[in-house]
Amino acid sequence: MAVRRLVTGNGPDGKSRADMDGPTPGSVDGGRAVFDELWRATMPPPVTGDDDPGDVDVAVLQPDANGVVWRCVTYRPWAEVEAELLANPEGISAGGRFDGGGAMEHDEPGWHTTDTLDFGMVVSGEIDLDLDDGTHHLKAGDAVVQRATRHAWRNRTDEPAVMAFVLISRASG
Repeated sequence: MAVRRLVTGNGPDGKSRADMDGPTPGSVDGGRAVFDELWRATMPPPVTGDDDPGDVDVAVLQPDANGVVWRCVTYRPWAEVEAELLANPEGISAGGRFDGGGAMEHDEPGWHTTDTLDFGMVVSGEIDLDLDDGTHHLKAGDAVVQRATRHAWRNRTDEPAVMAFVLISRASG
């Protein structure tokens, strides 16, 4: 999903303005999903400057210590992903463009645990959240509060599923 991102700021005259307006520069194909990195920051977050923390070449799953990440993720249908995994048991190559930060499980594709508090909302499509207690089906408009638990996302439909996430680090630096 192409994400238009508008970033505001204040001009020299103190008036509010649009500093950035256009497609997210950090759109990263992670193999199983496309990550549109909207913003990354550490706390307290800077509210001035010309740097664009969304302009990344590698999608890093977890925020930095004392950090926050806002992203939109487009999940490919799991049947496509699973077929690629069966053809290549070593996994789907993301060309070094996805960094799981040690959160991803190697024996069970897609399963991971991050030391974060995550807020997620299904923007479009349908997706399953797999937890140790079973599968929880979500539709557009459904929200999830993910509290540092082991989980996997599976799009078991034939259409892409899009989710928006805010991940807040529990680790301090």
